[in-house]
Amino acid sequence: MRVESAYKIEKFVSKFHIHALDMLIWYTLRFYLNKKLPGYYKKHDVRDGISTKEYTDKAVILALTTYPKRMETLPIVIESLLRQTVKPTSFQLWLAEDQYPDKESLRRDMKPYTKRGLEILFCDDLKSHKKYYYAMRNNPNAIVVTVDDDVIYPETMLEDLLKTHKKHPNCVVACRAHQMKIENNTVLPYNKWNYRAVGCAGPDVYLCATGCAGCLYPPNLLPEEVFNAEVFKEICFFADDLWLKCMEQINLIPTVLTGINNPEIITTIGSNVGGLAQSNVEDGKNDQQFKSVTEYYDIAWI
Repeated sequence: MRVESAYKIEKFVSKFHIHALDMLIWYTLRFYLNKKLPGYYKKHDVRDGISTKEYTDKAVILALTTYPKRMETLPIVIESLLRQTVKPTSFQLWLAEDQYPDKESLRRDMKPYTKRGLEILFCDDLKSHKKYYYAMRNNPNAIVVTVDDDVIYPETMLEDLLKTHKKHPNCVVACRAHQMKIENNTVLPYNKWNYRAVGCAGPDVYLCATGCAGCLYPPNLLPEEVFNAEVFKEICFFADDLWLKCMEQINLIPTVLTGINNPEIITTIGSNVGGLAQSNVEDGKNDQQFKSVTEYYDIAWI
């Protein structure tokens, strides 16, 4: 059973441009994977989720974060990442130390994954910024790939990112992005952007990577300001994707997608409950935070 096959089915169906059919297939695939994959993963174990084999001349760090409410569905995400066709050098899970007082119990529960290469690391609570902040800061010469805690990843996700990185070494590489829309010399509200960047693969400075599907950051491209936690806590604490996009624009770094019209991500059941998507997109907080960072750094988008 390959998760990649589900994504291929989804992409094929999307060619018909029938929204109701797209949604039916997406919900069906989501239900099927969430129902069947845990049992399949137990029967078909993999020994190693990391590798010392070099696919580039740099270390490759796969990093994510989570919080206690997501721990129940995290195993299916971790398993999908342990089964990548190309293995990372390091696989890091960053957790807010004050959210996990019983660390011995946590380590015991996570042993099936740590014995195959997952590292559990504790840090200050920087919300979703944790998934890139410490991996990048502690490993300035490494390629850092960020992922989310509520997505079931196709087996070729990391391979696709690295292949595209080799073609575009000075770009941020993403499996999913939205394309900013400009009108009257103004960036339109987030909900008016080209959702999933239909018809555009880049490189393009107006592509905003959405880290949920997997995003690759080459070393030494982003400005040092990306680590200014004092500022992002104040003006962009709940939108790490937009903070990173603004930091990229300071250095005029374009984003490129691994393919054109990539399929929608397939998430774990209940992934929208308690997450950032609702408050950021539906309640307009993305626009507030994007505007705040743009004004604070006087970033030019035109």
